[in-house]
Amino acid sequence: MLKISDLYLLSPQLSMVFLALAVMVIDLFVKRRIVTVSVALIGLIVPLGLAISQVFLVNNPSSAHAFYGMLVVDQFALFFNITFLVMTAILILSSYNYVGKYVRADGEFYTLLLFSVTGMMFLASTSELLTIYISLELTSIPLYVMAGLLRTSDRSAEAAVKYVLLGAMSSAILLYGFALLYGLTGTTDLTGIASSIEKGVQNGNVLLLIASGLILAGFGFKISAVPFHMWAPDIYEGAPTPATAFFSVGSKAAGFAALLRIFVTGQLGFVNTTSLVLIVAIISILTMTLGNLVAAVQTNVKRMMAYSSIAQAGYILVGFVAALKGPSSNGSSAILFFILVYILTNLGAFAGIIALADATGGEKIEDFRGLAKRAPLLSAGTALCLLSLAGIPPMAGFVSKVYIFSAAWGEGLSWLVVIALINTIVSLVYYGRLVKVMYFDAPLKEDHLTTPIGLSSSIALTTAALVVITFAAQVIYLIANPAANSLLAFLPGK
Repeated sequence: MLKISDLYLLSPQLSMVFLALAVMVIDLFVKRRIVTVSVALIGLIVPLGLAISQVFLVNNPSSAHAFYGMLVVDQFALFFNITFLVMTAILILSSYNYVGKYVRADGEFYTLLLFSVTGMMFLASTSELLTIYISLELTSIPLYVMAGLLRTSDRSAEAAVKYVLLGAMSSAILLYGFALLYGLTGTTDLTGIASSIEKGVQNGNVLLLIASGLILAGFGFKISAVPFHMWAPDIYEGAPTPATAFFSVGSKAAGFAALLRIFVTGQLGFVNTTSLVLIVAIISILTMTLGNLVAAVQTNVKRMMAYSSIAQAGYILVGFVAALKGPSSNGSSAILFFILVYILTNLGAFAGIIALADATGGEKIEDFRGLAKRAPLLSAGTALCLLSLAGIPPMAGFVSKVYIFSAAWGEGLSWLVVIALINTIVSLVYYGRLVKVMYFDAPLKEDHLTTPIGLSSSIALTTAALVVITFAAQVIYLIANPAANSLLAFLPGK
């Protein structure tokens, strides 16, 4: 029987659906873009406020489940929901001028963005396989459309087609993995799967290992891990730049949220542990290495950021390997902290890219020559974000890597940490090259670039947030730690 408390627990996602519909309707009747964007931005206050209000309920297990256990409102879900909403606000701010200039269907862009974020929020808040799959499709389908919104660009159309085809393939692989898991355990509920594994599925079960591998492959596409990364460079380059920024952070964060929920709450990581650790470690090494080496030779900044995003997924997988070693690992906590920092740094870097594309239409690294003289504040914010992505101390990106690598080292994965450190050094080549071009090369023109207020605001917000996290890293980590531990709160015997 449906209860009012169930609707309250679902209220952040419901309010996002209503907001997306409101933006769509307003765009039909009001042709002033500022109105549509203002409604989308201000409307985020409602789901954000509802999500924050739920923080006070998560200590009561009886009130943290709804709809027969399919919806879970715990600290893990709230951490990601609030992060997704903040990410959306920054994206709306940074995309305003670009979308108005290059994307004809600007109302559709924001509607699709809101629907996709709704799917991400569901993905972090569900503990049932079918609901996870439906949430993933709600996340993905708007992304396919967003990739093709540059309607006069052949590259954008090509990106959309590639995204749809590869996305359909990854969904089929994931669904087959879910089907195998259901066949083995007789349930689609993650706590039921954990109970079944604890009671009856023995270590070394080949079918369970195959199911785990298929699930990893399905989500490997969403997080752009090697060898499932082939979609990222072409789609990042062809899609509208704000959409590229969204793909690089939203899809990855949602994918890891689902992976952690499935493998930790479902305890898939604690059966066939040795085999899974080896498989994921190899994927992590390949992802880091390929991403960094290929990024170092790119001339298009969006393709460079695509391969950078692949490399960053490899670093997060180092933490995931640590999380697979056991429930007491700090790997999950380190992943949550890393994802928060990565979202802010990558959005800040992309805001600089969007600003340059908005002003000049250029996307080559050479187009950034002398940007520090033409737009000093824009360059400073972009450079700080790039240095954080590179892991330069004492930036927040350095702290996030320390947490990830420390978690892996503590689980006896020193060899993996050494490879990750070498890859971090390689990444300095392309991040440093972009900063060098901005600050030490002669400018292409002797003019002054005016940064739109939306982009200025988004860069200021991300830079300020990075500074705060840098000095309050331990506080943020102490928030991430119970959020990660909540994944285990409803397991048998807990």
